[in-house]
Amino acid sequence: LEIAGLLTMSAATLCPATCSATVDGSSWPCRYHGNGCKVNVTNTDASRLVDINVAVINPYVGGLGDLMTMVEPSIAQAVQDIESSSFLPGFRLNAYLVDSKCTVPDATTAAVAAMTTGPQKHIVFSDSCSAACEAVNDALRHFQVLQVGSGCVSVSLSNSDRYPYFTRMAPSFRFNVLSIYELFKFLGFQRIGTVYGYRGSNNLAKDLLLEMMANDNAAGTYSWTSLFTHRVEFIEDAQTAVDLAASKDSRINMMALYELEGSMLLCQAFKKNVLTPDFNWFVSSGWWNANYITLTAGTEKVPCTVNELHRASYGLIASDRGPMLNTADIHSLSGRSLADLYSEYTNLCEGFANGKGSCNHQWAGYFYDGMWLIASILHTFLITQNRSFSELATSQSLQDLYELSLGIDFYGQTGRVRQFNSVDPKTTPPSYGDRDGIVLLRQVTGPPESAFIQLAFRTEDGLNFKTDVLWSSTDTNKKLPCTGTTCNFAGGWVPPDRTTQCEAGRTWTLTDGCKMCPEGSFASSGACDLCSPGTFSGAPGATACTPCGLGNYTQLRGSVRCFQCSEGKYTNQSQSTECLDCPRGTYADVRGLSQCTACPQDTETAFEGASSEDMCVCSSGQRLLNHTCVACEKQEICEGGRIVGFRPTNEAWINTLDVAGAQRALSQTIAKNFFLVALAIRVEESKANMMNAIAKFDNTLYAMISGDENRNIIASPKQEVSAALEATRLLWIPLKSLMTEKVETMASGVVDMVDIEHVAEQTTLLRMSAQAVVDAWGEAASTAGAHLNGLLVDIAGRQRMLIQRMCKEALIIALGVSASETRATLTSVASLFEETQEGLVFGIPAVGIPQLRSMCTMHQMGEVSFYFRQVRPYIREITNAPTARHSSSVAARVASDLASLTDPFFQSMAAAVALFSNDTASCNPLESITESEWLALTEGIANSRIGVAEAMRHYMQIANGLAAQASKVELSVLVAEQSQLLQDLVQGRKLENKPAPPTQQMLDKFISVSNLWNTFSVGLEEAVRQTTIAEVDVALQISLQSSLLQDLNDAMDLQVQDAAAAGSTVQIRLLDLTHRQQFQFHNLPIQAYKVLFGAITAEELNTTAQAFRSLRRELIMGAPATDERMALQSITDLCIVRGLAEVMN
Repeated sequence: LEIAGLLTMSAATLCPATCSATVDGSSWPCRYHGNGCKVNVTNTDASRLVDINVAVINPYVGGLGDLMTMVEPSIAQAVQDIESSSFLPGFRLNAYLVDSKCTVPDATTAAVAAMTTGPQKHIVFSDSCSAACEAVNDALRHFQVLQVGSGCVSVSLSNSDRYPYFTRMAPSFRFNVLSIYELFKFLGFQRIGTVYGYRGSNNLAKDLLLEMMANDNAAGTYSWTSLFTHRVEFIEDAQTAVDLAASKDSRINMMALYELEGSMLLCQAFKKNVLTPDFNWFVSSGWWNANYITLTAGTEKVPCTVNELHRASYGLIASDRGPMLNTADIHSLSGRSLADLYSEYTNLCEGFANGKGSCNHQWAGYFYDGMWLIASILHTFLITQNRSFSELATSQSLQDLYELSLGIDFYGQTGRVRQFNSVDPKTTPPSYGDRDGIVLLRQVTGPPESAFIQLAFRTEDGLNFKTDVLWSSTDTNKKLPCTGTTCNFAGGWVPPDRTTQCEAGRTWTLTDGCKMCPEGSFASSGACDLCSPGTFSGAPGATACTPCGLGNYTQLRGSVRCFQCSEGKYTNQSQSTECLDCPRGTYADVRGLSQCTACPQDTETAFEGASSEDMCVCSSGQRLLNHTCVACEKQEICEGGRIVGFRPTNEAWINTLDVAGAQRALSQTIAKNFFLVALAIRVEESKANMMNAIAKFDNTLYAMISGDENRNIIASPKQEVSAALEATRLLWIPLKSLMTEKVETMASGVVDMVDIEHVAEQTTLLRMSAQAVVDAWGEAASTAGAHLNGLLVDIAGRQRMLIQRMCKEALIIALGVSASETRATLTSVASLFEETQEGLVFGIPAVGIPQLRSMCTMHQMGEVSFYFRQVRPYIREITNAPTARHSSSVAARVASDLASLTDPFFQSMAAAVALFSNDTASCNPLESITESEWLALTEGIANSRIGVAEAMRHYMQIANGLAAQASKVELSVLVAEQSQLLQDLVQGRKLENKPAPPTQQMLDKFISVSNLWNTFSVGLEEAVRQTTIAEVDVALQISLQSSLLQDLNDAMDLQVQDAAAAGSTVQIRLLDLTHRQQFQFHNLPIQAYKVLFGAITAEELNTTAQAFRSLRRELIMGAPATDERMALQSITDLCIVRGLAEVMN
């Protein structure tokens, strides 16, 4: 409708009535609005009878301001000069002005309007904003005309496959980067730091420089060292970038930043005294205004005064597009001198608004040269090649005009105008269809209100200096005298790219500059050596390493501290690299011992490395009971003074496996509550929860070791289980002791990050050890022939652990412990939970997990999903934060809410695990389903039916070759939406009031629909990728659609029955009829396409159309009941009647 509306627009509406390109910003009547947006030719040639119309689409407003008003005089100069020339005899070149507003949607609208309003347009001259340029190119695919870009500089536009029939006038910003790269080599710089912004062009500029440096290094033609690359968006990023430059002795740095972010960085450089001439900055992307210092200083992102920012900026060199030339050289097409054109343009633009007009010498020349490029290629096409005027704006001429534009070569106001790499010389590296021309190098040596002076021009012949290079605002000797193509290096000064001497205690490297030896190393003979095993250094700049004391050790080279021997171990040597296990008969129940404690009389340990007196046990054939050794009963299996087994039942195996699986979750629950205390969140409650979980883990661990008949827990039946339990116990004893002690300290407000890190590490090991116990029990149960669905129950049980682990990892991030690594772990854990949740519901055939078909378990899994969808936004906010520090801040903010959700989330999953183990189908959702949920379920079935129809319509359009490209786009979206809708029908979505199927019969039917859709959607996705569709594939899709619709209709019938049985008052059957009418509206074009395809006859189509009309009448007038439907009452609501009338219209 928007496009259709454009067809009625007048030409005058395409350009504004008032323009503001004035020195004081005031608005005045635009030059050409009253002339239908057409540029006037004052001196006409009567022999020019045929009009060739150029749509000049550029911004009057937007990111570049009122650019069009400032360049209109250049367009008028070009049109008049072409009129007065020998070019295009018999033809008049007209320019029609259109406002693109420098945005993608406005540029698209402008392009379509220009091509459909007023006289026919034969060529488009657009745009100066790169994103708008791309949008115009996409729109012009429908109009068969060449696009000449007036000022867009994006490298992506050189991709002729993506942006066909596009010729650029302004060199892309890769030449800005190339100019800085060549300047670096000219000045002999080799060590380079790189700072870049968050915009795509910034990133591409950074990549281009690094690529060229890498190519030189690989070819051996120049030696570069990239010191660092750092992305800058916020003040903290700028501070880090300046710190990196200082710490790495990066004295020559390229900035791929726009002026705001660049000013932000320079302000931080001033605050940290990282200033010229010691540290120097070069800008390669983004257009910096001459008054950027006064524009940005004192703003929120640039908290510096004008003088401070000017000091930090002095000597900065920036590359940008070359300006309009003001020389005695002759324009090789118009024959006029460039100085004459410059002067005339200046007078014309300044004369606007009664002498208040603004000029833009940096952009205007590209419009003059661009109009001449258009005239030149049209002259060759129409006059030299004697082609027909009627071929313009057709596919016949499009490719030919594009190829002519690639061969253009003339000298204009913007230097040499020609396209690489279609003519010699080829660029190295290649510029992929870029334009030759001039790049301007500017240097900040002027006053704050006009900081830049013209330093040099860069052309194909190299650098041409206009003045000396000044490096210091205070030392006049620090300059490089330059003129033309040469500089006096012998008599001038160039800043070095590295320091000459490091301070005492530091070493110099090419990549890092002067550095103190880091922790874990020491300075030796001008280099840093790692501390040997058994020694450490805990601070930077050490001259020697310290030996570990008694009871401490380290096995690593480069240790920053020694570690206490864990419980069960000791060392009585200094500078130890390992700890020894306590011998049998002894134990170590605290960390850091230099000798072990002997067991009490008449007891012994059954192994080396005992970590508590409790491990001193009775002799073989006995077990400990109430601290007394007693003989084992016949049914008991005793080893090492403990009961290690009973005769197990199948229920005992299931229960024991569930208990073992719960240990995984308990390990994370304990850590979670420990970290909640550290964060001062519900301290007393969290401490009590932690102690309860510790007691439960402790009690359960020893129950699995020795068995517990009362709790139906089997004693360890195999050596592999015992070994896994023993490994868990060895981890658990010292960890329990540490956490019990430290939680009290933290509750009083004293948090030791060393303890936090240790608990995070040890609880991770405890979780892994608990998993090993689960695996060992599962293998033992399998070997014993137990009958249980071990894999499914284990995976469902693992979900309980993942719930607690998600919360734990978030709390670790909130505490600032290894935030970068931990948020990656959190992302992985959340993804694993979500993938497992989907697999438990929809099945994973590859690993033997079936599709969930039990209604009660499905409803419980819906509850789990309900809580996960509440938890997931918190997790994503933490993991998607721009930096690790931001992640810690977010995690600290949401920690309390996340912890509150975790408990009911965990309980809902625990209930689901119980149902996976034994679902007795005892639930009855019909008793609790609400009227709004019946309505939501009805809407879901009806929308699924319509979605299938819409998908089939687009499929048949593709098969018949009708609007195929647009249909492919729509079909891609529909497949994703319909897949989600069907998933919601199967599982429900409580947050959106969508219930899971309330009966087993409905669940079975929805599963059938979902499975049919999976097969059907494969054909739809293939249609998106294919150019043609085989008849056999169309026939299959028609059959699958029929089955899908039948199942959905059956599902609706089941719902009607179940709703009536449940006593619902919702008129579901009436809603179904209206929805079926909506469905038939979508089905009519499908049947029409089937007729085209030969799948059905025209009579069947007419029957469907007649049924649609008949039901519409019956919905309005009423009808008696039939065997297939209820009686219909006549409609008295005028709004509904009018709505149905609009449908028929």
